Formats: sequence, structure tokens, C-alpha cells
Amino acid sequence: MTENCKLILAFFPEAARTVNVETVERILRAHPIRINRIEATSKGVLVFAESTECESLQLTRMSESLWEEGRSAGYRIRLQRECLFRAMHSLVLNF
Repeated sequence: MTENCKLILAFFPEAARTVNVETVERILRAHPIRINRIEATSKGVLVFAESTECESLQLTRMSESLWEEGRSAGYRIRLQRECLFRAMHSLVLNF
């Protein structure tokens, strides 16, 4: 049995002026992602989620697919494992 991995997805506006939370949810429904929390900020939307597809290749494919879907919606989407996100931010905040 595969354990879920925690992910953080960031949605930034590009062609769109803002990021619409309903559009974010619609995009994510097409992927094996369970949303735990969504935080809208002035610069975009952060999604805290879990997935059963945790292998590096699976995450790369998912990230590429999300990048394409986001681009067509006017967004730039970035996906990262939560543990890496938190580690990088702790380095930056403590630097």
C-alpha cells in the first residue's frame, strides 16, 4: 500500500489578473490530489494537499500536466513536496 505524500501547489496569475479558487479546484479534480487547505493571498493561491502518486516520475508528470492546464487558464502552477517546501523556507528565513 502506498502512503500519501504531502504536496504544496502554488498558483500564480500570469495572463489572468487573479487566481480564482473555483478554477483551482476544477483543475485539481482531474488529478489524484486531495485538497486539505487552500490559502488565497494577494499574489496567488497556495494549496496544501495529498496525493497517492508520490514517485518522482509520477510527480514530474503531474507537474507537467498541471503546468499545461494552468497555462491555458492564465496561471503559472508549481508543485513541490511539502517537506522540501518547508525545508527551503526554513533555510531562507534563518539565513
